Amino acid sequence: MATAPTELLLVRHGEADSNRDGRFGGWSPVPLTERGRAQAARAAAELVERRPVAVVTSDIVRAVETAAPICAALGVTARHEPGLRERSLGVFDGLAFAEAEARYPELWRRLLARDPDAVPEGGEPAAAVFARVSAAIARIVADHAGQRVVVVTHGLALFHVFSYVCGLGVPSPDAPVFVLVDNASITHVEHRAGDRWRIVTINDTAHLRGL
Repeated sequence: MATAPTELLLVRHGEADSNRDGRFGGWSPVPLTERGRAQAARAAAELVERRPVAVVTSDIVRAVETAAPICAALGVTARHEPGLRERSLGVFDGLAFAEAEARYPELWRRLLARDPDAVPEGGEPAAAVFARVSAAIARIVADHAGQRVVVVTHGLALFHVFSYVCGLGVPSPDAPVFVLVDNASITHVEHRAGDRWRIVTINDTAHLRGL
């Protein structure tokens, strides 16, 4: 009999203050907006129907707040996984986009050009983000083999998950694809025998209609 796949229901956090206000979120402790809390509640109602057995979340506030109603609906306690954090952009974290451009015009230009060496002071290179995010996903798969698990994380972190699942490696400026899913969306992937992956859905937002 074939081994049951390990299913990950990947959820981007709900709308946070930084999303609404055009700021870099990064590792900043920004909370969900009222709309973000409503999105999280909708995601929780959808995920209950899928019957996952566990919730693993980034330990950053906006992800933890998104995981809370999901855990309440499922009757489980979230496991906090720092490896699922968003990419930190150091001194840019918490700044408005316009403010970052005004303070650091050259670095801003290089970031927009996707220069891999453009890393704000205190920030993370893409390779470091990919290493920790992919390691976190590998741990979750190992810890929950054959189970269905909710994973709550962030936009750029989810792009690194996608790159890992698809075998693309560290995202580079000349990467042929970029994925940025919506707030409180659900992406469903399966890990199968032979370290193979199946993508079931990407950026499912049907549960958010009307918000």
